[in-house]
Amino acid sequence: MLRPHSINVSVAALGVASAWMLGVSVSLLAAELPPGFVERAIVERLAEPTSMSWAPDGHLWVSGRLGDVWELHLEDLNRIDVVHIGRIPVSTDGERGISGIAVDPDFEQNRQIWIYYTTQDPPFRNRLSRFRNVGDLLVDEQIVYESPDLESVIHNGGCLRFAADKTLYFSTGDDFQGSRTAQALADPRGKILHINRDGSPAEGNPFLGDASADPRVWAYGFRNPWRFNLQPESETLFIGDVGNELYEEIDLGVPGGNFGWRMTEGPEPPGVPGVSYPIYSYPRTSENGHAVVGGDHAPATHFPAEYEGNYFFGDAVTSEIFRMVLDDSNLPLSTEVFASNTGIGPVDIQFGPDGALYYLAHYQQALYRISYQGGSNRQPLAVASVTPNSGDAPLDVILDASDSVDPEGDALSYTWELGDGEERGGKVIRKTYPAGSYSAALTVTDARRASASVRNLRIVSGNHRPAAVIEEPALGRRYQNGEVILFSGSATDPEEGAIPCARFTWRVIFHHLGHTHPFLGPVQGSCEGSFVIDSNAVSEAFYEIQLTVEDTGMPLGPAGKLRGSRSIQIFPNEPPL
Repeated sequence: MLRPHSINVSVAALGVASAWMLGVSVSLLAAELPPGFVERAIVERLAEPTSMSWAPDGHLWVSGRLGDVWELHLEDLNRIDVVHIGRIPVSTDGERGISGIAVDPDFEQNRQIWIYYTTQDPPFRNRLSRFRNVGDLLVDEQIVYESPDLESVIHNGGCLRFAADKTLYFSTGDDFQGSRTAQALADPRGKILHINRDGSPAEGNPFLGDASADPRVWAYGFRNPWRFNLQPESETLFIGDVGNELYEEIDLGVPGGNFGWRMTEGPEPPGVPGVSYPIYSYPRTSENGHAVVGGDHAPATHFPAEYEGNYFFGDAVTSEIFRMVLDDSNLPLSTEVFASNTGIGPVDIQFGPDGALYYLAHYQQALYRISYQGGSNRQPLAVASVTPNSGDAPLDVILDASDSVDPEGDALSYTWELGDGEERGGKVIRKTYPAGSYSAALTVTDARRASASVRNLRIVSGNHRPAAVIEEPALGRRYQNGEVILFSGSATDPEEGAIPCARFTWRVIFHHLGHTHPFLGPVQGSCEGSFVIDSNAVSEAFYEIQLTVEDTGMPLGPAGKLRGSRSIQIFPNEPPL
């Protein structure tokens, strides 16, 4: 059963970390989990993370959409070393960028890292390359796959999973051209591809020898199979395919399978010859979700025995993780919410070598770990707010944990780490901060010693936020499909005066059927720009233009930098009566 869960879409598109920096009213809270489970954000401030892959040494490699690659040393979860390996040049328009990363099966010998990304310069293509890791660098790029020239900025796919025989499965989206690409066997888009590490088709691929098909195709008829995994032992593919208007679906991969797009979506219409229908689907609604994220199967090493072999997947819009219990034929016996109120925007969900469940929260810019500690007690829900979080020094601040709750109704105790070495108890406290930048944290603990924390509550005393103004387009502006939209803005700061264009960042977000797609940006260093409305945009959609500006932190210096933001929404022309 899918339990309703709602988020503010505009905040989700911006990112909670950014929203907090901008002074937006955001509740920072911990996940709701079954008894005995606890969640913790173990790495934060990862810029738009998208994908992760475990190395044999236990290190975790993480990619960011903007081109970043990190290596996380997780030997001590209290002192994690985050190594920024570098930034690959990528296109960041829409959903483009790095979509997937995988550590080579022979990494200890060859130090190879595989990355799926969109090329920076036209003609834009999705590319799969392997790099060699030398120290803190990625070198010696070898291109293994390139898509046809892209026609859209969304539906890129990009999940990479190695099989036990060291062949690679990877997913491609339909490039938002599903009527031409997903069913065309000669076109690699809208597919699961299966290759050897030299890029050649893997042995046993279903269309080898078919002159009318791309021999790398393993399965087809997908819209955007953003994440999938190989079930341990059987190596059956469990594929999450993001839906259009009707359903999100979980597909059970079969070689040569046609999964129906664009003839079918979810279970509808039934009975289409040759279509492999999903083993599970759910309606695309504001309550149920809009963006399925394929996940992973629970090992026997950490979670309770009844979870072994269960399939865990998520939804990036509702920020939920689901648990599916399977029968011996891999058909679902039951599906229920496992975690709600997760870090906003889960985009990759995997079990780690320690048996805990890890996931990347794209909009929260963090890596989370869900572990089992035992007992019947449930983790409390920690919620914190800080008012104000910037202004004149000395700054009088109210830190409020009143919205924190315990699922069983236990009394809670509150511990505030105030960022200057002081700790204090209390549900609501007042604190005066001298000039400086601080990072506060809240921990709530119930009567049975279960706890939850909210961290990185940033407070800047002695600096004010800059004010951003969007001058064009004007409020109330309407558009028609294919139209060029110009945007421009300005910004001032109480301490610094006019903010130069070099410190401007623009984003355009496409809103559609209750969820969002990045459409343009980040575009940095300019006071103005333009974009073209999609010629196929629908009337149920609209665009949000966001401007973020940053000061230099005067008079505190770089540690006191603050951002200000403004956004406007533009809508399609109303149809004539």
